[in-house]
Amino acid sequence: MTGAWNNSQHPSELDPFYNVRDELSVQNGIIFKGDRCIIPNAMRNEILSQIHTHIGIEGCLKRARECVYWPRMNSELRDYISKCDVCQSLAMKQPRETLKSHDVPSRPWAKIGTDLFTLSGNDYLITVDYYSSFFEVDRLDDTSSKTVINKLKQHFARWGIPEKVISDNGPQYSSEQFKQFSKQWDFQHKTSSPGHAQSNGKVENAVKTAKRLMRKARKPNSDPYIA
Repeated sequence: MTGAWNNSQHPSELDPFYNVRDELSVQNGIIFKGDRCIIPNAMRNEILSQIHTHIGIEGCLKRARECVYWPRMNSELRDYISKCDVCQSLAMKQPRETLKSHDVPSRPWAKIGTDLFTLSGNDYLITVDYYSSFFEVDRLDDTSSKTVINKLKQHFARWGIPEKVISDNGPQYSSEQFKQFSKQWDFQHKTSSPGHAQSNGKVENAVKTAKRLMRKARKPNSDPYIA
């Protein structure tokens, strides 16, 4: 690669790579910038479509920066996403009111939030880790305490039993069955006041994110797991 820059007659298409020339290498006929593969002009539209999965501009940029590179990639990706009808129609609006924040725990899964939501006629349970904002979504056959508890038990078996569980005061969580569940599994259960769901802001934000991704995935008939 170094010989091309020493030649004053090098092809003009190499000019955009001059400032990163020390990072370039060739492996098996493929040019890399560090660990990122350089994409030729003819393949860039295809790569843009593969990177773009309706996760938002910053999410797509992060995904691209991990593995590919070409000059002006960031601006081209932003422009590509700005023309996506699905992303524009479902762009997240600013919340009307500030949600109450909670203290961040010292480790993952020490404190979680949980809630139910409905989308397209189906009921779902969402469970959110307050440390990382990681969440899981489960489709529910019904909204009984028993079904919600069984789903939470699966998460607790996989990630560990949290110290504190935050929920609203819905019948699934205010039941005697859920009270016994918290005692037997030894976690503190705290509920928000009726009519004040914003006090569980972490979960409310996660529900908005989950709904937005699920709607985006359905519009182009794509896989919701890579939304």
